[in-house]
Order: sequence, then structure tokens, then C-alpha cells
Amino acid sequence: MMKKTFASRASDSRPLLAMFLFSLMLALLLSACGGAENSGSNNSSSIDFSGTIVIWHGWQGAYLQAKQAIFNEYMRLHPKVKIVLVHQDNIASKAATAVKAGNGPDIIAFTDDNLGSLALGHVVVPLDQYISQDYLNRTYTPAAASALVFNGHVYGVPEAVEAVTLMYNKSLISADQLPKTTNDLLAFEKRYEQAHPGQYGVVWPTEDAYFNAPWFYGFGAQYVTPDGKAHLDTPQALQAMEYIASFRPYLPKQPTYDVVSSLFAEGKAAIIINGPWSYADYASGGKINIGFATLPIVSATGTPARPFVGVKSLWMAKTAKNPALVADLMKFYTNKANQIAMSRADGEIPANSAAADDPAIQQLPAVAGYAAQVKLGVALPNTPYMSALWTPVQNALTAVWNGTQTPAKALSDAQAAATKGIAQISS
Repeated sequence: MMKKTFASRASDSRPLLAMFLFSLMLALLLSACGGAENSGSNNSSSIDFSGTIVIWHGWQGAYLQAKQAIFNEYMRLHPKVKIVLVHQDNIASKAATAVKAGNGPDIIAFTDDNLGSLALGHVVVPLDQYISQDYLNRTYTPAAASALVFNGHVYGVPEAVEAVTLMYNKSLISADQLPKTTNDLLAFEKRYEQAHPGQYGVVWPTEDAYFNAPWFYGFGAQYVTPDGKAHLDTPQALQAMEYIASFRPYLPKQPTYDVVSSLFAEGKAAIIINGPWSYADYASGGKINIGFATLPIVSATGTPARPFVGVKSLWMAKTAKNPALVADLMKFYTNKANQIAMSRADGEIPANSAAADDPAIQQLPAVAGYAAQVKLGVALPNTPYMSALWTPVQNALTAVWNGTQTPAKALSDAQAAATKGIAQISS
């Protein structure tokens, strides 16, 4: 399950597509001029550029418009190809049913944490013949590339990424005051509260497994590995939990997502750890002048805090009728020029590494800020075993935050619960 990311927090209150029409069309023209290289074909002469490709997706509003423009350009380049976009709720379950019945789509557009279950269910199938792991690694940011590989096989391409990062109110704190390490972050929290009674230096949902992944992974822990083993009772996990608990005296007693988001929106917190889905809520209408910074270096390890990177992906369904054409479209859709056009139109963070580094993207503060954090993150696990971790980790965080269990006891219980849940998935 994707925690508080694309589906649950995405907002269509993005810049209107019309504002970027000129840059969008220019980028599409540039991509069209690139021929087979930009379309990503290994040998375009071997592809049958005809027929219909059906894509099941959850895109809406400006997101849908930006993507439709790219698909329209592909159809212009290949007049015998028809691309049909079909909006679906509950994509994963509906796709499983439709593919089993033989009437599924050609492409499924969804989030990477669903890949493992769909691959094991043979709802989506590998594309190794057309898209190599080397191509993924050369073309997309590391976390985005890894999210499309399951059990050693490539299943598609990433289109956009998201991760939480430090967002700060420039009216309350300057860039040179930002904490650089986890020790600095805790010290900053203490100082800020003392100087501003009733306010907070940094806030985040401390009882949420998704929002606390940066600390666990930054301290060298993992929630679960692809072999189906939970890793919540390790020394590294204990260090992470103890670090989170060290903020208890300085943060709200119930720091839920809504509580901490309101504190930041009302100017009662200088920094929040949050993601792209929240940006419009804070910045629209000039409410807050927001700055961005990557999460701090973990003092104990010397490595950056590593947030989960959610990866919006395109996978080939088992019912795809023309795999070579599907792969070519995927590559075209996510090439540099089209990724820049998409990002400028709808504010999404490009998965294409060259697009993310391009000046056209770097001049967009919010997109560039999140893109910088994505480079330091870890892909949201695409193993189906991850579904057995969310609740045990959250329960452990809650028990520690409420003071009902020590970090060691909470993690021990979480390990047992996660192991039991994984066994149920495996059976």
C-alpha cells in the first residue's frame, strides 16, 4: 500500500497546462526530431507501428492533460497507432480480474509497491527483451530504475517519482540556519521551541511508517528485504527508533499528518517533512514562501537520511498484443524532452535523470527540491511482503511515542507481527 503519496495526497491544484503550452509543444517537437534514439527503440524497423494500445490509469485533471499531449504526439508520429486511455479506480484488483479473463489492457499505470503482487500473479509480464536493466540505469534516477525490477526482471518504465524532504518557511528560518545532521535537527528543535513557546522547529508524523522510513534507512536498517525477511529487531532499527523517540519532549503529543500539516500551514512550525502532494496546500496564493533542503545526514552513520521514493510506473500487462510497440511507447513517453514537458505542465518530479538535471527543471524550485531528495532515497519496496510491514511498524512507533513501550520492546513485537504477516502472504 502506498502511504500518503500519489493516490491519497495528489492534488490537481497545479499550474494550468495552458500556461506551459508553448514549452510543452516545443519539447514534443524536439522529442519527435530525435527519431528512434528518443523513442528508445533498439531497432525501430522491427516494430509493427499499428494497432491499438489500451492504458489503464488513475490520472486526472492537469496530470491527464499533460500525458495525453505526449500520447497524441506519438500517434501523430505513427498514424496507424491508436492509444486509448481508460481511467480506472482500484486498478490493481480490476486489472487482475480482467487479465485473467483475457480482456485486460496493454499497459497498467500504477505505483511501484504493487509490482510484486501483480508480477507474481502474472498480471504484468517482463519486458527484458525490449528494455534492459542497463537501459533503466542509464536513463532514470537510481531509485526509479530499481523500482521497475522484480525478481531480476524488468517490467516497464518509471514516469514520475515522489519523496518527502525538508520544506521550510522562509519567513521563519533562513537557509543557513537549516540543520545539516540529525544531531543538529534535534538541537534545532530544542532551541526553536525555547525561543518560540507554543511553536515548533520541525514537525512530521512521528507515528507513520512511511514518514519515518528516512530515519530507519538512514541508520542502516530496513523494513523488509525481497527474500521475505523483516528486519525490525536489528541494532540499526533500534538506533532509529531511539532517535525518533528523542523528539517526544518537544513535539505535539499526537503529531498526526493533519496536525503537523496545520502547524506548518499556520506558521507555527518552521520546517515540515512532507512531499510534493502537499506543496500546493502551503504555497498556493503565496500563503508561504517555501524553501527546500534535503534531509539531514545521520550523525551516527555519516550517510543521508533515506526516504522512500514512490515511483509511478508503466508496466506491460500479460494481455498486451504488441510488446515491441508497448516498449517503444514507454521509452518515448519517458524520454528527456517529454519528461521535461510533463513536469513543466503538471509539476510532477521526472524519473528521467537527464530531465531532472536539466536547467528547465532546475529553475522550478519545488520540482528541483524534491528531485534532489529523490536522488538520495530508496525505492518504496515493490515486494508484496511490504504490505505486512506497515501496521507493525506504525504500531511500534505509536507505542514508543505514547510511552507505553520501550523502543526495544516495541520493535521486538513489531518483528514478530511482521514475520507472522509475511508467513501468511507466503502461504
